[in-house]
Order: sequence, then C-alpha cells, then structure tokens
Amino acid sequence: SYLPSQTPSGLKDLREQDLASLRGDGVPDGPRKKHDRIYDYDVYNDLGDPDKKPELARPVLGTKEFPYPRRCKTGRHRTKSDPLSESRSSGVYVPRDEAFSELKNVTFSAKTVYSLMHAVLPSIRTSMIDKELAFPHFKSIDSLFNKGLHLPQLESKGFIGNTLPRLLKFVEDTQRNVLLFETPATLHRDKFGWLKDAEFCRQTLAGLNPCGIQLVKEWPLKSKLDPEVYGPAESAITKEMVEQVIGGLIPLEQAIEQKKLFIIDYHDLLMPYVNKVREIKDMRTTLYGSRLLMFLTPSGTLRPVAIELVRPPGNGKPQWKQAFTPSWDSTGAWLWKLAKMHFLAHDTGIHQLVSHWLRTHCCTEPYIIATNRQLSAMHPIYRLLHPHFRYTMEINALARESLINCGGIIEACFSPGKYSIEMSSVAYGLLWRFDQEALPADLISRGMAEEDPHSPHGLKLTIEDYPYANDGLVLWDAIKGWVTNYVTYYYPDPNLVTSDNELQSWWTEIRTLGHADKKDEPWWPTLETPQDLIKILTTMIWVTSGHHAAVNFGQYDYGGYVPGRATIARVTMPCEDPTEERWENFKENPELELMATFPSQLQASQIMSVLDVLSTHSPDEEYIGQKMEPSYEAEPKIKTAYEVFAGRLKELEETIDRRNADPSLKNRHGVGIPPYQLLKPFSKPGVTGMGVPNSISI
Repeated sequence: SYLPSQTPSGLKDLREQDLASLRGDGVPDGPRKKHDRIYDYDVYNDLGDPDKKPELARPVLGTKEFPYPRRCKTGRHRTKSDPLSESRSSGVYVPRDEAFSELKNVTFSAKTVYSLMHAVLPSIRTSMIDKELAFPHFKSIDSLFNKGLHLPQLESKGFIGNTLPRLLKFVEDTQRNVLLFETPATLHRDKFGWLKDAEFCRQTLAGLNPCGIQLVKEWPLKSKLDPEVYGPAESAITKEMVEQVIGGLIPLEQAIEQKKLFIIDYHDLLMPYVNKVREIKDMRTTLYGSRLLMFLTPSGTLRPVAIELVRPPGNGKPQWKQAFTPSWDSTGAWLWKLAKMHFLAHDTGIHQLVSHWLRTHCCTEPYIIATNRQLSAMHPIYRLLHPHFRYTMEINALARESLINCGGIIEACFSPGKYSIEMSSVAYGLLWRFDQEALPADLISRGMAEEDPHSPHGLKLTIEDYPYANDGLVLWDAIKGWVTNYVTYYYPDPNLVTSDNELQSWWTEIRTLGHADKKDEPWWPTLETPQDLIKILTTMIWVTSGHHAAVNFGQYDYGGYVPGRATIARVTMPCEDPTEERWENFKENPELELMATFPSQLQASQIMSVLDVLSTHSPDEEYIGQKMEPSYEAEPKIKTAYEVFAGRLKELEETIDRRNADPSLKNRHGVGIPPYQLLKPFSKPGVTGMGVPNSISI
C-alpha cells in the first residue's frame, strides 16, 4: 500500500491512468456495457416506467424537492414520455468489479433474489385469484407454517429448487410445489408474544427497528407542521391521560425530569402523505400520522402509555385525532389492539424504507463510487474500505430492478404504496446527517445517551438495558480501535492527511457529488487530521457492518408472522367517523376487523418470502474480523492490529452470550423472549438471527 506521495516513480503514471479509466475520463456518454468498469453518479430516475403506463411514472429523487443520495450511472436512454426519467431494462449495469463472484452467484444472493422475484412471486400472484383477499381467521395465517401454499406453475427441480430449498418443498405424492414457511423464532418461543404490550415495547430496544426511540425532553407534545394545512398542532395525548397510566408511580413533570418518558414519533413525517395515500385507487391501504409514548418502569423495561393516530383535514372533513391507551374494558382493549397494529405498520415501513434501505444501502453507494473514482487500488484507505463495500452496488441494482421500483414489492405491500420511496427521500431531507450516523452520536442525538468519561465507551445510556446500544457500542469501539491503529500507521504526521490529494478529492466528492443535495450542510466533518479520518472511516464501516446487520438479519424472525409486525394496515380505525353498520359489525366480530387490517393473503406470502431471503446468510458470507486481507498481512504492525481486532470480536461473542443469560437484563432475557444476537459477529449460513457481515451484500 502506498500513499500518493510515496508511490514509486515507475508506478505514478499507471496509478493516475487507472483512476482516469475508472472515472470514465474521455469515454462518450451512452449505455454502459457489462464489461465496463466505469464509476459515475446519477440521480434515482429509473424507478418509474412511464412508457409502460402513465400511472407508473415516479418523481426523480435527487432534486431540490426530493433530495437523495446518488446511484451509479448506467447511461440508459431516457423514456419517451418523460425526458427526465431513464428507461428500465432487464439487468441493471454495475461496474464489473462490483458483480457477485462466481461462487456467490451460483450459491446465493443474486440467484436467490432473482429467482424469488422472477419465478416465485409471479407464481404466488397467479395462484391467488383475489389480490385483496384477507385472511379469514388466525388458523389460515398459521397454515402458512404447517400446510403451505400450492404453487402449481412452478418448476421446483433444478435451479429454483436448489436456490430456495428453505422455502420451496416438492410434495412427491401430489407432484406439486408447496411454498412452506419455517416458523419464525419469535413465534416459536411465544405464540402470543405479538399480543403483549411488554413485547411490543421491548422490541423498540431489542427488535428490528431499535433506532427510532427517543427521550421526551419537552411537554406538551406538538407538531412542527403548519396548523393552517394540518390542523391544530397539539397532541391528543394529554397530561391527565399520561398520569392516569403512570400516575401511581410518578407525576408527569418528574417523569420527564428523571428521563422516564420515551417516544417514537412519526407524526410529522407521515402526515403530509395521509390524504395522498388514502386516495390511492389500485390497492387497499390507509395511513395516519402516529406516535407512541412509553414509560420506563423501575425494573428497566418499558410500558406503553399511549398511541396517537391523526388524520389531517381534507375532503371537506376536519382534522381527526385520537389517543389510545391500554384499557381495562373490552371496547377500549380492542381499539388499543388495532391502534398497535396501525403503529406497527408505520414502524415497519419506516424500518424498511429509512433505517434499512436509506441509511445503509442507499447512503453507502456514493461512498463506493467515490472510493473507486478517487482512491487508487494501492491506497491504504481503499484497502481498508474495500471489504466493507463488497457486493453492495450489485444488491442495490437488484433492489432498483425488483424491490423499490414502481409496482415492486415495497410499493405493493407497504402502507404508503406508490409513495414509499418518495417518503424515504423526505426522511433523507429531514433527518439524515453523516455525523449522526456514528452510533455514539446517533444515541446522543436521540437522548438515549450522554457523554460521560467514567462510563464504558464514554457514554452513559439513558436506558441501561438497551441491547442494540449495549452490544453496538462494543462493536463500535472494536472497529474504532482497528481503524485508529490502521490510520495512525499510514498517517503518523497530520500533514500527510491534508497533503494526500487522493484522500481530499475522495472526501470532497462524497460531500459535493455523492450526497450533492446536502453539500452545503454545516455538519459535514472536516478532513484535516488523522482523528478526523478515523471518525469518518469508523462511521462508514459501522453503517455497512453493525447497523446493517442489526436492521436486516432479524427481518424474518421478527416480521415473518403477519400479526406480529404487518407491513400495511389496510382499513381505517373503526372509531374514525364510523357508520352505524361498521360499528355494529366491529362489536359483533372484532376479529374480522383485525383480519381486514392485516395484509392480504397475497401481500403476506410475498413479504414473508422476501423477508426470508433477506434474512439469510449465504454460504460464502464474509464476517467482520474473520478474514485478513493480503495487504494487511504484508505489514507486520497492521497484521498485529487486525489480530487484536479479531480477538475483540471473539470476546464480543462471549459478552453477548453472557448478557443473554443474565436474568437481570429483562429486555433480552425472560420467558418466551428470543436472545438478542443480531450483533454477534459470526454465524452459520441460513436464517440465524446473528452474524455481522463486512458489507451490505443482501
């Protein structure tokens, strides 16, 4: 590895030429070919398909109105009906160095995702006559795990049967294929866990989306949106209501002062889309602005205080809002159950669109493009980052082709429908900051931690038993230690950072081109010292490894059972402007109301198939700290530093096992609770609910 200034004279020109060819200098515009290895930026203008149908047009993401990170440029021609949109094609260009290796191609990701999208899901769709058909009762949901779903048109032998053995079973006596789902870990341990308030709250700290919870710092709760457009800003959750739930323990003011009240607040993000989503014609869906308020009990667990659901004014109706609380009468208890289902559908959507897709897959792609365009393959920082960028561009290209595109799985199965990815752009504009993607800064910004030199990791957690943060901070520190040793070896003198022209161009390009819509933000870190570089690199590596693993590999275990975490709520609350007939039906058969709220049978079986595949580790998965790169081995000090890093990760495995066995940690240990293992570094292949790969490769 050589810094630019230390390159042997005979390699200097070659180093420059190689970077120029990767940037595509002098190559005319036009569709990129499979054998090209050109990295360049473009906006997300290829998710719609206006030439196929006008209603499949989608706005360009990466503009003033819809800010977004950049993707890799493919150079495809523009659509006939919209000169701003790029035409779609089967197979999306990625530079050839980014394509899956032969082994990965044959054994796993690309083929699995591809066969799922192009064979299994179409087969599910044709086997169901009524696309909107609800599950009639709970037994019909359970039958997906014991009887399965017949897929008559599918050829199971050979290619597809080999790539999806966990999902597809061939039944000899009927000569038919059955899509049969494994029982998710949460359901296996506790069939009724999905109904319990304790589990509902526990998952905000140790579930699939542990990065939404925030400390309540001020009261009353208020929206920042324009009351002229969205109606009164005050929340329907009142002081009296809160004290009724927690009253025996502590008054409200004291609860805030003692940091006992927590919130997940999607109100302002979702409200602008409520009326738009309700006007969607080709799918049954609905939406509310929502927030969940929780109280930290003396035992260190959370209990729910209230869920608020809000509809803005529109269509001649005023604003509607109601706060629901855990109730001790039958009507109130059923409304509380339904309010939880609505909130969970919102949380599942934000998890998939923001915590997962946006913050890991989408925001990382510009780092990869800049690294290849500006850092030579012999640059030590290129070599440090390279393992953490493996296969991400390929998996993102597959997502644009089949998952996040118009009419794709996300639009078809999540509450916001065709506005789903657009909403992730709004979240990027409102919420995303590079400096707060670092785990410690993220926890501090949400009020979940404060700096404290006497606490482990220099942070005092507001909720001591917060499994995502507890395990995540150990992993963060291990990564930071490794990066610190690596950077200080190659940059012993601060001047080497400022004078490294490749490094400076790389950081400038990430800010001004890769995340161009945020280029003028004041929070971007400067890159002047080795300390600055350590912080930037640790953040990138954390996002591609720890953060992604925490929000990805538990998807099937936590989301594979529809009632536990539905992706969509399809009907409004029965108490929102109810007709007499609907209210009577609700009173007579509340279970039917619940079934109507859940995803349709088609949506559920498609989502379960996708979550199963996304939660799977491939046989050739490369886990963090597992494999030393040849360039590390070549330098004795780097080799030793990497061995220390690998040792710390093995210690983390033991620490996590010990924590999961500790009865005092009630958010990760208890009857019916699956252990929190998402940040355990290593795993076997398959759906295991553990394992932190180096990179975002699924």
